[in-house]
Amino acid sequence: MLISEALNLKEKAFISLVGAGGKSTLFSRLADELAHKNKRMILTTTTKMFARQLAPFIKKGRLIEGHNEEIIQESIKKYFSLKSKGGKLAVIGEKIEDNREEKISGPPPDWLDQWWEEKSVDYFLIEADGAAGRSVKAPASHEPVIPLSTTNLVGVIGIDALGLSLQEENVFRSEIFSRLTGLNLREKIGIEALSLLICHPEGLFKGAPPGCRRHLFINKAEDPENLKMAEELTFQVLKICPRGISDIIIGAAGQKEVVAEVIRREKTL
Repeated sequence: MLISEALNLKEKAFISLVGAGGKSTLFSRLADELAHKNKRMILTTTTKMFARQLAPFIKKGRLIEGHNEEIIQESIKKYFSLKSKGGKLAVIGEKIEDNREEKISGPPPDWLDQWWEEKSVDYFLIEADGAAGRSVKAPASHEPVIPLSTTNLVGVIGIDALGLSLQEENVFRSEIFSRLTGLNLREKIGIEALSLLICHPEGLFKGAPPGCRRHLFINKAEDPENLKMAEELTFQVLKICPRGISDIIIGAAGQKEVVAEVIRREKTL
């Protein structure tokens, strides 16, 4: 099953990704899938992304840069109004250098909300969180940066975080993780701690806009053992989060077949 099918997206959707543990890989897979739908699509971030992550999509479409919202908005409208046999894809952002790495910095979230209101784009795909390459993170007070227009919020967590020691090299914002879950620093991360992070109001889905569908994607279930642990985590989340999460998707963003299982929870909303 494709990740876009698992998310059960409508013909127009504003998708934001948060969390850790393969978020950027999932972003790329989802962007590839949506690009085949021949729809008008904008890819960007409300934080920063490595330019290399967006380079394949810039080659397929167009990078629109600038500081002026009106000029960028006009460029978007002109770009999507061009006659084309295929789909149309625009990457919005500015190339910057950050710690000697080329990155792309995205526009303010209120700009994205305004463009969504214009109804000139079918899909927005936004990376709305950063995790410094860790498999799990706890958000700081200024994170994540989720546009209010988000219709589908995907919270990503890597199942490979299980059994790791709670320290900064393994967990981004490890002290906040400790505070939210009650797990002491240096202790091993278990199913209970991950489920508490997922379900805590200040945890994985912190700042979710009202009315958006929340999807939990448990990533890196790449073998039977990890799949079994992902299923155990799913059971615990279902137990302690009776409401709020639309569905739980178990899979591996880095494999050919992204989705292994989907547990729908529409009736609990």
